[in-house]
Amino acid sequence: IILQTDLKNKEMALQAANEVLENQQAAMAAQAEQIDALIGIRPRIITALSSALSSANLSATVDHSTGDIVLDSSVLFDTGKSEIRAEGKALLDRFVPVYLNVLLRDEYSAYLGEIIIEGYTDSTGDYYNNLKLSQDRALSVATYILKMPGLTTRQRDLLKSGLLTGRGATGLIYDQYGNEDKEASRRVEFHFSLKDSEMIDQMNRLLQQTEGD
Repeated sequence: IILQTDLKNKEMALQAANEVLENQQAAMAAQAEQIDALIGIRPRIITALSSALSSANLSATVDHSTGDIVLDSSVLFDTGKSEIRAEGKALLDRFVPVYLNVLLRDEYSAYLGEIIIEGYTDSTGDYYNNLKLSQDRALSVATYILKMPGLTTRQRDLLKSGLLTGRGATGLIYDQYGNEDKEASRRVEFHFSLKDSEMIDQMNRLLQQTEGD
């Protein structure tokens, strides 16, 4: 009887140990999934943006490494001007809702930091005039889209929390022969940032939890 009791106790202890091990393995697998999600969020957003813009027949260029989107300044503005053309307003009316709808999807919005709107000019003219022109263009775009009637409160709040800046004639675009492509240099770019510091802290906490287990 004593041997049977001892054997049963050992079996129960072994079963309890197996349950603990299974729980630890499940916790580690869940943490690994969270880490994978944090690391892969930008590529998934970029893929979603490319697909959504393509489906909407929008020809905006998406940088496949950063997710930055370039809008042709020649469509938005006349040369040397910061007032948005009718054609440019039509482009923004189509582009902005698609862009914001992707960024504010439930699976992405928690990781989203802010939106940055940057204006650029070509090298024609002096530094200060180009800087002011690029700033005025970025401001014109930001002001216009904030007043768009179809935006939701969440979309407006995201835009209001962002930044706008003029870069002047920095970041010039060159053709294959090394000559400046002035049309390409004149552009407006939309950038999105992620909550990188928060994401890194969360990853570190997950890793520390894994090591502690």
